[in-house]
Amino acid sequence: MVQLASNITTYRVFIAPNRIENAEQAKLISENLSAILDVPYDDIYERTQKEKRADETIKKNVDADTADLVRDFISNNDLSDMVHLEASSKRYYPYSTLAAATIGVAGTDQGLAGIELSYDKYLKGTDGKYITAKSGNGGSLPFKYDTYIDATNGYNVVTTLDTTIQAVLDEQLEAAFQNSSPLSRVAGIVMNPNNGEIYGMSTYPSFDLNSPYNLDDESKKALEESGFEEGTDEYTEKFYELVYAMWKNKCVSELYEPGSTFKVVTTAMALEENCTTFDDEYTCTGSYRVEGWNKPISCHKKAGHGTHPYWYMLQQSCNPTLMQVAQKIGMNKFYSYFEAFGYTTKTGIDLPGESYGVYHAFSAFNEVELAVYSFGQTFKTTPLQQLAAISAVANGGYLVTPHVVSKLVDDNGNVVADFSDSVKYQVVSSEVCEKISTVLEDGVANNGGAKNTRVTGYKIAAKTGTSEVRDKVDEEGNTKYVVCSAVAYAPSDDPQVAVIIIVDEPTVGSLFGSYIAAPFVANVLEEILPYLGVDRGEIPSTVTVTNCVNMETTKARAAIDILGVNVVIVGDGDTVTAQVPSSGSQIEKESGVVILYTGSEVPENTVTVPDLTGKSASGANYALASLGLNINISGAEGNGSVVYSQSIPAGTQVTKGTLVTVELMFTTGANDG
Repeated sequence: MVQLASNITTYRVFIAPNRIENAEQAKLISENLSAILDVPYDDIYERTQKEKRADETIKKNVDADTADLVRDFISNNDLSDMVHLEASSKRYYPYSTLAAATIGVAGTDQGLAGIELSYDKYLKGTDGKYITAKSGNGGSLPFKYDTYIDATNGYNVVTTLDTTIQAVLDEQLEAAFQNSSPLSRVAGIVMNPNNGEIYGMSTYPSFDLNSPYNLDDESKKALEESGFEEGTDEYTEKFYELVYAMWKNKCVSELYEPGSTFKVVTTAMALEENCTTFDDEYTCTGSYRVEGWNKPISCHKKAGHGTHPYWYMLQQSCNPTLMQVAQKIGMNKFYSYFEAFGYTTKTGIDLPGESYGVYHAFSAFNEVELAVYSFGQTFKTTPLQQLAAISAVANGGYLVTPHVVSKLVDDNGNVVADFSDSVKYQVVSSEVCEKISTVLEDGVANNGGAKNTRVTGYKIAAKTGTSEVRDKVDEEGNTKYVVCSAVAYAPSDDPQVAVIIIVDEPTVGSLFGSYIAAPFVANVLEEILPYLGVDRGEIPSTVTVTNCVNMETTKARAAIDILGVNVVIVGDGDTVTAQVPSSGSQIEKESGVVILYTGSEVPENTVTVPDLTGKSASGANYALASLGLNINISGAEGNGSVVYSQSIPAGTQVTKGTLVTVELMFTTGANDG
């Protein structure tokens, strides 16, 4: 019930030149409207000279405060016949860029994209009418012949979006974009896997809903580089092409090959059909030959994984193993499940522009297609379609319809339509889903390829993927571009939320989903799981700093002592006037320190933050602790993970006790097939 879109009253200021009697009035009007409306004097004066015109617009979309100034000017100078105000309604979005592609854009009298378009007929209501009778010569007839029909408000659309979750997702998509500089956009969805409610859905770069025709930086650059001259038809056509591309919701309208995240679906098929168990062993020599293809199909681990149980091979994302499993499933059953998981239809989400996937008809589905489909290659899906399929495994086997609107209510709060029923059918059994979730969670917690989605204290089930962009080549004809993705749900044994992040054609970093997308999925879960009330397991190594400001010094020392961290008193005052770090900060219990300032003492920036990049958690902790600084460890903590970002840049001068948050990531052993 947080307002995401509403209407505000704006005004058009216009003049009637045919009512202006002399040059003095024209100058008076031009000078004052220029000052009030910030419109050039010459432009206004030129309009005052159009003596036969009854309506010349000076400015549109004038706010109420400015309109009041115009109204006062009219009243004080007796200009009611010459200067006019016309009220109108304008769509207003309090959160500007938040969920822009999902909420969509409204034009003057109808929705143009997103929820605004798909629910337009419910939102717009009915205009009022005033019907009056006229005589044959245009004169008025008695009042009894007049009829007034009241306007009827449209319904209020209640979305499933959560502004807090949406803001977290937006923040992490921007960070993912900045981290890997993709040639195309990034996209992400946060969904309740049990009922299909979309808590957050974003594309980055985004746009401002209140200024939807203002191009983002990349689009501006593309327009400039087009070479078209402003004002030409070609320029205008290119401009609107870029605008509509900016509005496009990548999550539902653009396709990609899901890569190794699809291995979860292949596994569900195989276990459901009893074609294999997780204890069955498979051998990977680095590649696997399939009838109908002239060369071996490679694994991401060129040397091969050797012989291991299936659960291990799934965690390590072994392509040859999945191909062998798919052969056991067989083409008929595989394709049947492919359809049942929703890959040959749209999800049915209540947003415009949803795309169908691209896939082989069964008549063209042969041994080679079976092999490469098993690890998510050579067919295309939308990010939403992929998340819906993974959510079916998360929730016990049920395919649900994703949706962004939960209900329609009238102005009195009465529910006139409810969209909460979203379960379509059961694809696989809950027992199969339980087994898969356990294996995926174990891989994240230990040494699986998706371990960069790890969030301390939570059971996370996840899979990462890296797929080729086959329809785009470089100057030499090579398909060097990839899409990196990660999908996760948590808690793995009772999922409340599922997340997918897609980074399209990254150009910086180790180009695997486990490095490019997984850490940002982890960051989303890190923030939203506590917000959703999901209990975190015990984290004994950290404590929460108490608020000691305005507390007596002796009591403040005791309050910090209870936490088991070091306390330093600066000054000889009786009352704490400042503290570093601030209350609520999470610091390491073993090395943590709280600086309490008393009397006239104040914090001073005397310590230089070191470069922690590439250090282990313990190495970063030691480096900071030796300088009297605190550490907060986030991301995939474990043997082999290292710091890839820090909250305060190296070289920054800070006060002792300052908290530095470091993000950890596994840089080896987390590749996907």
